[in-house]
Amino acid sequence: MKRVALFALILSIPLFLLAVAWQAGRFDALAAEARRLESSQESWVQENRKLEAGIRVLSSRERAAALAESLDFQKAGPERRVRVLLPGAAKGRAGE
Repeated sequence: MKRVALFALILSIPLFLLAVAWQAGRFDALAAEARRLESSQESWVQENRKLEAGIRVLSSRERAAALAESLDFQKAGPERRVRVLLPGAAKGRAGE
């Protein structure tokens, strides 16, 4: 019985070391993948910030006014405005 236990102990030590080495390799691979994904995420976040800044610039009132001026648009006066009243829409606006 002692020989079987000794044999099992001698056989389990290399298996344990092999399992530890496999786990360490797996951990390193997962850590490298996590670093790669974090780097990719950071580049996406930076690109998103740039796009949002571009949207803010393009949608600003100053930009719209400058574009309208460059296209020679003019603000419509009251005489050029047309008001359309819908039959069902007036019920919800009791204040008018």
